[in-house]
Amino acid sequence: MIVIATGITGSGRAGYVRKVVEYARGMGKKIDFIDIGPKMFEKARQLRVNIPHNKILDLDSLALSFLRATTFEEAVSNADKYKGDEHDLIISLHASFRWRKVLLPAFDFYYLRRLEPDFYVTIVNSAYKIREEIHLKPDLRHWLERLTLREILTWQDEEVFTTKIMADFQAVPHYIVSGSDDPYTLYKIIYDVEKRRKRGEKPVKKAYLSYPMTMVRGNKDIAAEKDELVRKLKEMGIVVFDPSSVEDMVLVEELERSEGDEVRVPGSSVTIPRSEVEEARQYIIEQTVVRDYRLIDQSDMVIVFYPVKELSAGVLSEMIYAYTHQKDVYAIFPYKVSPFFLYYTTKMFKTVDEALEFLKEQA
Repeated sequence: MIVIATGITGSGRAGYVRKVVEYARGMGKKIDFIDIGPKMFEKARQLRVNIPHNKILDLDSLALSFLRATTFEEAVSNADKYKGDEHDLIISLHASFRWRKVLLPAFDFYYLRRLEPDFYVTIVNSAYKIREEIHLKPDLRHWLERLTLREILTWQDEEVFTTKIMADFQAVPHYIVSGSDDPYTLYKIIYDVEKRRKRGEKPVKKAYLSYPMTMVRGNKDIAAEKDELVRKLKEMGIVVFDPSSVEDMVLVEELERSEGDEVRVPGSSVTIPRSEVEEARQYIIEQTVVRDYRLIDQSDMVIVFYPVKELSAGVLSEMIYAYTHQKDVYAIFPYKVSPFFLYYTTKMFKTVDEALEFLKEQA
């Protein structure tokens, strides 16, 4: 199986994929990893050309295409090795670059057609974490002066969009996975979803976890219950997409709380100018909704964890979206149920244990 993993600078793409590869090898799997970016620099050195990290995108477009082609030729030459069921390959690359305020392509359809990947995955992350990664890593710091918070959000959305087009063009699945997520998530997608499907076997279920995020985040006990639910679902073999793995709304909340010229997310070591967060505010709000809907699209079901009485417009919207997009919606709600809440659920449960028992039987 061949997997193409895309993701913008600072998303944690390469680091996350390495963790997935290490985890898979620890489980006895034969899997290789090619990171196209470093390979291009390596190829340039072999050609006795020294290219600084902050200058490669300033190369003449023909020279850059040639360098990319020679790197891909190596990967394509060994592609047949991964066409069967025994050996797997993840190729890590950019789908696009946002450089000098212009969007640049970072792939070649010719080589993607020759590789015939089985699916694509885009590694995404919270914009403030991407900003932090760029700030803290010396070899990425040249991006800091080129990317505002809004441009990071825009580029990441373009990366998802471009990769989805690539996947649709080749009629293969496309997933979004957070670079902050457990490597188990992508591992399960490779070995228990896509490889099973390719063999004609029944794939494991994928679930989006919907819950009132602001309320859960503000209550340590409820947050612990949510984390325990995620753990038990994973124990059952279910792939879980938790929206908190990419959480930019905390920036908006901090913007509204603070009055200074800088905004800092609790736990982050980097501050962001208030003006940048204000400029990005609407992007954050709207992309949060669209990203969560995309996570629902790639799931088989939605599990609603709703341990509070207060209304959450986000949860209700996700339930309606999922239900009207042919997804099963299983809700855990211990209080009196509104008929409107009930209308958009496949099945209701009073407790987490009831839901887990039902899901175990279904599995």
